[in-house]
Amino acid sequence: MREKQETSRRRKRNDSSFISTAGKIASASVAASGILLLSQALYIAYKTPRLPPPEYSGHDFHIDGLLVDKRCEASDTNEEEFKLLLLGDSPVEGIGNDTHDVALGGRTAAEFSKALGQRVRYWSYGKSGLTASGIKDEMFPYLKKIIAIHGHIDAVVISCGVNNVLIGQTAKTFGDEVINLIESIQSCTAKNTEIILMELLDFKWMPFIPYPLSKIASWKSRALQSEMESIVKHYQDCDNCGKSCIVKMAYLPPVEQILKDKSHHTLNHIKCSKELDDLQLGDFFADDGFHPAKHGNIVIGKILASTYTSKYY
Repeated sequence: MREKQETSRRRKRNDSSFISTAGKIASASVAASGILLLSQALYIAYKTPRLPPPEYSGHDFHIDGLLVDKRCEASDTNEEEFKLLLLGDSPVEGIGNDTHDVALGGRTAAEFSKALGQRVRYWSYGKSGLTASGIKDEMFPYLKKIIAIHGHIDAVVISCGVNNVLIGQTAKTFGDEVINLIESIQSCTAKNTEIILMELLDFKWMPFIPYPLSKIASWKSRALQSEMESIVKHYQDCDNCGKSCIVKMAYLPPVEQILKDKSHHTLNHIKCSKELDDLQLGDFFADDGFHPAKHGNIVIGKILASTYTSKYY
């Protein structure tokens, strides 16, 4: 009986996800162009697998967090836990990944642990379909709850923007949502807490989007990314004046760029030369060709960790 209820729940979620995705992509395409774009959008929404997240995701993520210890040097004797919290949309929820340790949160925590030589306790509060304002409304309250229970948070990673692109939002409206989210985080964290925004990738690099829909989505994603960069620069200028906590942008290299350079530093976890030579685009994405998984999450984790440890941004 319990298995039937779980199957029913997942089916309802998948049906709801399809309707939501189709509606978002269709509205963006209709606003931009005609019937060809609309038909492409609906076809993608229908054909794209609607994958579940790991167990205990989103609102159900462990309130005590998950502990990762990837210290690899004998000199790494710092027993103080680094506290990391991820807020965002479907990549943070872990869509397309079987467990949290291989999802974005777990991989990022592992890379932070290696880079800092510390144990990392992390929380990953995300939900598929959320815009920046949705993250503030639904996921941000968990940050306040975590701080009340566990105290200081060292770093907050934000993944947002994809769903703002899909609903055809203007850069100005998106910018207002991002500022509201950042200021909400600043209101309850210490000055030395770092806020890291993940770059909104150009949609032309998304392997599942055909031309010309990719062209329209690319234009929109670049506009929103530019707005987010301006916001980050504003907060960095404020930080230089001692008025704000640190805000950084983590720039993510397109997978195609990484595949052209098998010596890319983000691939140094692959020791087998044959595995490197055999790498393909699909090795970085989940089965839907959209959400990060496998090597993709490791690469993003490395970029986020190096962004945190970098003095310059």
